[in-house]
Amino acid sequence: MKKNYLWMLTAILTLSGMNDVMAQEADPAIMKYVSWLDTIFTKNTIDKDYLPVEWKGEGFHAGMLAMQGSLVAGRFDREYEIPEYVDIYVRLKDCYGDVLSEQHGDANGILAWGYYQDFDAIGISMQCFVERGGDYVFERAVPWLGFERITELTLKDEPSARLQNLAQMNTGSDLNGMVLFNTGYPYDRNRLTGKERAAYTLRYLAPNSKDTVEIAKGEQTLTFDNSLRPRLAAIDTLSVKCEKPALGRYFFNVETNWENDVLGDMSRRSTTFQVIDTLRAVIALDKEQYQMGTDRQLLANVTLNCGYPFIHATAPDEQPTVRLRYRIVGNGKELFSDSLKIVDPKLADEPLQYSGQLAMSLDKVTAAHFEEANQMTLYVEVGVTYNGALQHIAKFHPLLLKSEAEGIDDVPSTKHHTPSLFDLQGRRVGSMPTRGMYIKDGKKIIIKEVL
Repeated sequence: MKKNYLWMLTAILTLSGMNDVMAQEADPAIMKYVSWLDTIFTKNTIDKDYLPVEWKGEGFHAGMLAMQGSLVAGRFDREYEIPEYVDIYVRLKDCYGDVLSEQHGDANGILAWGYYQDFDAIGISMQCFVERGGDYVFERAVPWLGFERITELTLKDEPSARLQNLAQMNTGSDLNGMVLFNTGYPYDRNRLTGKERAAYTLRYLAPNSKDTVEIAKGEQTLTFDNSLRPRLAAIDTLSVKCEKPALGRYFFNVETNWENDVLGDMSRRSTTFQVIDTLRAVIALDKEQYQMGTDRQLLANVTLNCGYPFIHATAPDEQPTVRLRYRIVGNGKELFSDSLKIVDPKLADEPLQYSGQLAMSLDKVTAAHFEEANQMTLYVEVGVTYNGALQHIAKFHPLLLKSEAEGIDDVPSTKHHTPSLFDLQGRRVGSMPTRGMYIKDGKKIIIKEVL
């Protein structure tokens, strides 16, 4: 028995809130060997901050709706003419026909070989985030077979005021936050007065400051106009905008005049978030090319700058620390590694600003590390770590040339000596090229025509 299916289910599940409607009968000559097995379930709901929460309740709920299914075929009694592509799809729509998600697959494989095998199956799955409760429709179909299954679902939901895009962000971006108000489903429209309102404030705390200042506020009426789509939860939004907010901490608060037994503990919502700086790290090697026997080390020039948040200690007995870890690797072997710790209590209250050089020894690089007869490409890696996380990593591929003392071009010849040419990957060029950029005597040259 083949097992190239994604999953296998033992039965078609019938759950509360689900109503199956079978469409037209398919050709019985094939359909008596083919069946569809699936299950539909709510995988996660969404909490008040748009974070997923595993659903453990009964029936269906607004959130992450999932479908797992298999088209299963047994051995056919004879060969059938099968199209090269047999579309199989699943589609999720709301009860008003708007498509939320659609997924397609090809059932040709299991149908074209149905005469030669005892059992085969193709799996098809879909996950879709459904923002609000209401009545929805799941369609699964194989049009060529004339097969279609339609499942009507009712997704429940509770009244809510969910915060969106009001979390940590990087400097230079605009704040485009939102509060999504949801009546839940099912809901009693008679409980809505038409006078529901929401008001918010946004306060700012600058770095090294103890006092907050109000930088934005707003108020609006929540209309919840759902008269044209009463079979879906009514929603309304309140926008929170700020153009390129400054570095620091922000405090957001929103209140509504909903009755507590309608919106519950969500009649007041607040959150705190930061606008942080992006680490600006400029790391560069002192040269692009190094010569064994002549160059004993390579240098990495490092400049770091970051304004906020400031550096904090990651252990009780430590001070704010920045660690630079750097190494040289050749042919998969670490030839040099070291680290530098920048420890300064001022980093807890001031921006990070550092400039310096990191020296890496080439003493352990030998002829055994060369991929070619005379040269190789190393890589150099520099990482920056602080606040308990790797903040930046840079990797370089400098060209390292084997020294003349180790045998390059040392074969005696009575003919005129022609300097060796290498391509930009460090490989020796056997015949004279007609054009391109190469390395000759340790310098880059451009060949425009035959020499």
